[in-house]
Amino acid sequence: MKLNFFIIYILLLNACNLKLQNDEISNLKPLARVENKILYYEDLILPMNNPDSLRIIKNQINDWIKEQIILSHAYNNINDRELINKKIKNYENDLVLYEYENELMSNKSKFIIFDSEIEEYYNSNIKDFLLGSEIVRCLYAKIPLEAPEVNNFRKLISQYPKTNLNEIKSYAFQFAEKSFLDDSVWVDFDELIATTPLRNINDNSFFLNYNKFLEENDNNYYYFIKIVDYKLAGDISPLSFEYEIIKAIILNKRKKDLLDKLQDSIYLEFIDKIDYEVF
Repeated sequence: MKLNFFIIYILLLNACNLKLQNDEISNLKPLARVENKILYYEDLILPMNNPDSLRIIKNQINDWIKEQIILSHAYNNINDRELINKKIKNYENDLVLYEYENELMSNKSKFIIFDSEIEEYYNSNIKDFLLGSEIVRCLYAKIPLEAPEVNNFRKLISQYPKTNLNEIKSYAFQFAEKSFLDDSVWVDFDELIATTPLRNINDNSFFLNYNKFLEENDNNYYYFIKIVDYKLAGDISPLSFEYEIIKAIILNKRKKDLLDKLQDSIYLEFIDKIDYEVF
């Protein structure tokens, strides 16, 4: 089948005209047909102000024709069409239930999780929160070798918390390539050092037990890490480190319980109103 390049040319002109109205688009002729399937202008992804627009539109039309021919062949030669229809119906049912459940669960006030609930869950399941790797509370800064007054910054960060955190933050804001300066937040030690020369430490536990200030450098940067606190693999994980995970657990359980109750309620309310029978 030959493409009508005059139509394509007209489409290209329209594609470049951002003021084209929807009623003008809908009046354009179909672009291609394969048996009873029609490709319309609205089906295209139109490139704007692209020098290759004509080629892109032509390729889209050719690709669509090719796809429809292959699909037509597949539909005519599929051995188990009933199985395909069953899968389509199952997918449709799952999609309808998913959207309906989202509407049922739209009242977000039911899903507010209080800190007291998170703390209670943590204390009741404390044995489930054993660390699999080392975590630290620390200050971290990656400073270019040519940065000014590095010795003064080294003194500030190495002697923290006896020094002023605002001074450390001010210097890092100006000169650090990367920094993490919230010593109240626990972070995974392996993730922290993954992009530093310290990444090849053989024994994190031994290292953390005997090092509170770490400094390394490569050809471009200094890497400073001040350890404020740490916990080793096998220790109980702090609540703050597990906070979001516990919140998600409680939220998912609450959603499931509520959904089960809603489904049971709908079932009991409508079972006598639906025509059904068991064979």
